Order: sequence, then C-alpha cells, then structure tokens
Amino acid sequence: MKENRGFGIAILGKYSLMREGISRVLQDKGFRTLPAFLSIDQLKAKSTPNKLLILIVHAGDDFHLVMTDIGLLKEQYPDAHVAVVAEHYGLNEPALAFKAGAIGYLVNAVSCDAFVKSIELLMLGEAIFPPAFPSPAPALKLRRPKGAPAVAQEDENAEGCMSLESAAAPLLSPRETAILLCLIDGDSNKSIARKIGITEATVKAHVKAILRKIRVQNRTQAAIWGMNNALLLQPANSNSLLRSANPENA
Repeated sequence: MKENRGFGIAILGKYSLMREGISRVLQDKGFRTLPAFLSIDQLKAKSTPNKLLILIVHAGDDFHLVMTDIGLLKEQYPDAHVAVVAEHYGLNEPALAFKAGAIGYLVNAVSCDAFVKSIELLMLGEAIFPPAFPSPAPALKLRRPKGAPAVAQEDENAEGCMSLESAAAPLLSPRETAILLCLIDGDSNKSIARKIGITEATVKAHVKAILRKIRVQNRTQAAIWGMNNALLLQPANSNSLLRSANPENA
C-alpha cells in the first residue's frame, strides 16, 4: 500500500457504531483514517490531506440527502474520491450516487478483505459499484493497480473499459472459481499454477475462459468483478476451493 500512504480517509455519517466499525477495520489494515465526522461542516473545520477518500455511511435514510452531501463534498474537495458505504443495497442508489459524483457504492455485507481491496481500488481512482448497477453513463476506463502482475499482451492492448451494466452471474467451475480468487489476490499465472498444481499454459486457458464467461477484458477487471460478486465466489473458504480445483481432487 505504499502508493496509498499519502491518502487520508474521512468517514461521514450519523451512526457512530458504523463509522467506528469501518474506521477500526481500516486502521487495522494500516490505512490513515481521520477522526469520524457527523456532518460536512465538521469536516470543513479540520485540516485535510491533499489526497482524500471520503466515505459516506448510509443506513437507509433519505438517499437524496446523501446525493446532496456528495455534491457539496465534490464542490469543497474537487480532487477527493467520494464513495458511499450502505448498510443495505438500495435498488436505485448506486445510479444516483454515480450521477451525484461518487466513484463507488459499497455494501457492508461483503467480507472485510473484499472491503479493504475495494478501498485500495477507490484510492487508485477505480469505480466500484454492485454488479446490478444500471450505469447511466458510458463504460468507465479502468487502470491496472501499481504492483499488480503483468497481464497477457492481448490484455495490455485492450482499451480497459468495463461496462457497469448488470449481467447474469455465470457458472464457474470450482477450478475457475479458485483461479479467480487468486486473481483477486494479485497472483501471477506462475503462482496460480504452483498453488493449484497445474501448468501455466492451463492457467492461461482458464483465465481466458473466465474473462469470456464474466464478460470482461483483462485480469484487473476480472478481479474487480470477483470482489463485487464475493458472496457468489466464496461458498467455502479459499483453501477448500484450491483443494477442489487440484487435479488430484477433480
């Protein structure tokens, strides 16, 4: 996370338990969090770092108030990345948040690991929305995070645009699921081959099949898709998935 050390994370919301819970998760992972704020006025009264990620905690109140807050924050901090952390998924809320200027809408039902990875991507300027999000805008250009494994040549030459429109969840085999979880962890083909006990060529073939099934263009987009669909990918722990993906157990 060296590239994120200059970032500060501000957490806004009127529910102190949710604010403090998110803050503790991020602090445990080494993120720099500012004191939690009840309102935008409290944030304005404090000095903030140049690089700022603002998380608005939302727990089912009038979402138009959240939209207003997003607009005010983007006016006050035009270079800040703003995202919503919702207690429950609201059908139209991701589209409204996007329209107001947010680059992310996270639901706290995901695992801590998936949440932390989403925060890292938000800091890099990536858009993180639920897979059911009906995007009101063209596809967003994604960028491979610094330090991520090199992708195949055909991936590097791709435009890197991923539609945020929903698609039916594809049926991935246990081996494909295990490989996708490895992609989320940033593993290279060589590392994946060693973990599962197959050749790199076989890994590459499975990666291509995964990209085709989930309708994305490269490994980074596949990792983002995987985090957005974490509940579908983790019916068991990753170790059991790796065991089931091993050819000896296939």
